[in-house]
Amino acid sequence: MLDATLKQQLQAYLARLSEPVEIVATLDESDAAREMRELLSEIATLSSLITLEQREPDGSVRVPSFSVSRVGAQMGIRFAGVPMGHEFTSLVLALLQAGGHPPKADASIIEQVDSIEQDLEFEVYISLSCQNCPEVVQALNMMAVRNPRVRCTMIDGALFQQEVEQRQIMAVPSVYLNGEPFGQGRMSIAEILAKLDKNAGSREAGKLAAKPPFDVLVVGGGPAGASAAVYAARKGVRTGVVAERFGGQLLDTLGIENFISVPQTEGPKLAAALESHVRSYEVDVMDLQRAVSL
Repeated sequence: MLDATLKQQLQAYLARLSEPVEIVATLDESDAAREMRELLSEIATLSSLITLEQREPDGSVRVPSFSVSRVGAQMGIRFAGVPMGHEFTSLVLALLQAGGHPPKADASIIEQVDSIEQDLEFEVYISLSCQNCPEVVQALNMMAVRNPRVRCTMIDGALFQQEVEQRQIMAVPSVYLNGEPFGQGRMSIAEILAKLDKNAGSREAGKLAAKPPFDVLVVGGGPAGASAAVYAARKGVRTGVVAERFGGQLLDTLGIENFISVPQTEGPKLAAALESHVRSYEVDVMDLQRAVSL
């Protein structure tokens, strides 16, 4: 399933593994199971630290599916579907992080994940063509790597149509937590943690109240807000940006072809560039906040 170039690139990534990783696949005789077996077999040949085990279906997990874990750790990462397309990156990151490669996350985020004390069973319904799905899958997988009380299953809705119909899922990604709807659409790990932590709002309010007044406070983190913040900061005034999520609707926009001087780009890519530009100045960016009055 992997061409020679992709195999070479993947092998270079897997060279970063420092701990043994086990993949346990539960397969049947379906076409999807055959594709999954082929993909996992190819991956297992690319690193001596990866082992592949196949088990017969026993009704305890979705079929076909496979788990990824550091040997002996029983990490709660499972893929119910063949993670190709946009989700291939989710699989690669799961292998790397299970194998000891550190995740790219702020220390405060990692601390929040490590401090989770309740059992969390996430199910993420995705489409392999969905560009917003991988961020959610990767965030939850990272949480499952770090904390044994967190488990995450990526579910390809095209393979498990009966579940999609039973739960009346109309859009992806759709996230369920412990069997109940949790969220829909693109979510960062910070947004997920804030939604889990009922006291996060009051703590953040305290932090905001302790800040000295801004000369310019921009409400909104879309292109207009980013532009306003850059112009204000360049004048040397104390500038802040408060936004529910920096980037705004750009994060949910696939293709952009009307941004002057840029013939074509993607929303998340443009949002990342805007944030990088804003943070290159002394701008205090306050995410996960919503202004309720002015």
